[in-house]
Amino acid sequence: MLIKNEDTADGLVNGVMGTVISIKDFSPNSLPSNIYIHFDNESVGRNAKVQKIISGKRCVGLKPSSEDIPFSNCVRKQFPLKLAWACTIHKVQGLTVEECVVDLNKCFTYGQAYVALSRVTSKSGLHIKSIDTEKIHKKICCDPDVVKGVSEMTRFLLEIDDVAEEPTQSFQIMYHNIQGLQTHAEDLKHNPDFRRADYICLTETWTNQELICFEMMGYDDFHLPRSLAFEDTNSYYCSLKEMQHGGVCVFYKLSTETEICNLASNLECIVFKISSKNILVATVYRTQKYNLGKFFENLEILICKLVDLSEKIVVIGDFNQDILKGGCTVFNFMSSKGFRQLVDSPTTEGGTLIDHVYVYVKGCLDTQIAIIPTYYSYHDALKIVIPYD
Repeated sequence: MLIKNEDTADGLVNGVMGTVISIKDFSPNSLPSNIYIHFDNESVGRNAKVQKIISGKRCVGLKPSSEDIPFSNCVRKQFPLKLAWACTIHKVQGLTVEECVVDLNKCFTYGQAYVALSRVTSKSGLHIKSIDTEKIHKKICCDPDVVKGVSEMTRFLLEIDDVAEEPTQSFQIMYHNIQGLQTHAEDLKHNPDFRRADYICLTETWTNQELICFEMMGYDDFHLPRSLAFEDTNSYYCSLKEMQHGGVCVFYKLSTETEICNLASNLECIVFKISSKNILVATVYRTQKYNLGKFFENLEILICKLVDLSEKIVVIGDFNQDILKGGCTVFNFMSSKGFRQLVDSPTTEGGTLIDHVYVYVKGCLDTQIAIIPTYYSYHDALKIVIPYD
């Protein structure tokens, strides 16, 4: 075992283990010039100045290490190596091996067994020395304070059966910049707030037309990838559609009366109508690369179409403008068109408010907003509740 940090960037650190393969220039009255070590971890010593292939193994040459002895004129020279047929659990923290033998009999505190058992890369490579079955629960144990802390943490994911359907007098919309629909599919499926929603509106799905969206039981869906949101005849819009990521998607319960409306052009936007109440909901994503002037041109066309069809309008999405830090051109534009913005707190880990919810003032929708924390995206989710009447 190496017992001194020789080159931390190259993995030559206190605790790495290997096998002595060769000793060069050994004589009884002096130290060898080099000791060649084949380290268990092949990445250790990749950039070392002294390396040699011996018996088909890449070996790293270690030179003697010098150290001044305090309060004297002496210098100690030695190789920072020691025999290590085994080592303590404390010493192997951070180590990864393919195979190991673990003796848990002398574990004396919380977490020691976990550290030891988690060093190996596969179950087949783990060998545990025999231990009295009456003692094993005392050796493999967790700190009670940790158990208590975990039990008090907010539970994000519940079992599906825990999500009970409750009769309501409102429509519930969940909006979220999910930052990868396929990546976070299971997170979405198991989130009770989303499973209770009548509508799930997502931005930054990061999928394309070739990738079929996952199925969510009880819901139908409509997906608009970025590559299909912009026209081909304009070079500027072509540059936007060729960018990675983006995309919007809407899930709606099969029990709802929902109509997808083809109203937006050159916008990453899906509009749907809640037919029974003639409520129009638009989900919008604006990339920071989208010039605001061109964006407003297309957004204004969309707003005019929406207003012609209904006075009950909700526009939600990530506009990439932080209202809290003075990014108000989208806010001012929507206000000039008769819309009121409802979110008043940060919606991202960075403390920015870039996820907006706008309602048309003439429709007088008594809409309620709640910010829902998530653990898998930079953005929080927004719960939007619209009463039936």
